[in-house]
Amino acid sequence: MKISRTIIGLNFVIYLALVLAVWAAPSGHFVLVLTDPTQKTGYGISVIGRAGGSFVATGRYDWMTVGYSEDRDFPTKLMRAGALLVLNHQLALGCLKGNEE
Repeated sequence: MKISRTIIGLNFVIYLALVLAVWAAPSGHFVLVLTDPTQKTGYGISVIGRAGGSFVATGRYDWMTVGYSEDRDFPTKLMRAGALLVLNHQLALGCLKGNEE
């Protein structure tokens, strides 16, 4: 039986996508909140507030913010409040570098 290189490559890409999805999934009390970039400045902070969380930091862009809450449903509440994507806060480390300059 001959296994195609395409099948091996496709399986590898699926594996990497799954690893990335698990790593990027929100965990813990801190999350990276991505909102609509076309919204006015401070929209991300208002989304965090509507979800019942606390603002921690902003990223390189206004639509990237870090929020905190001890509520286990915080990521779900953020999505309902207007967040486009809620990710693991560790991804914010690269996003926050722009603020240091």
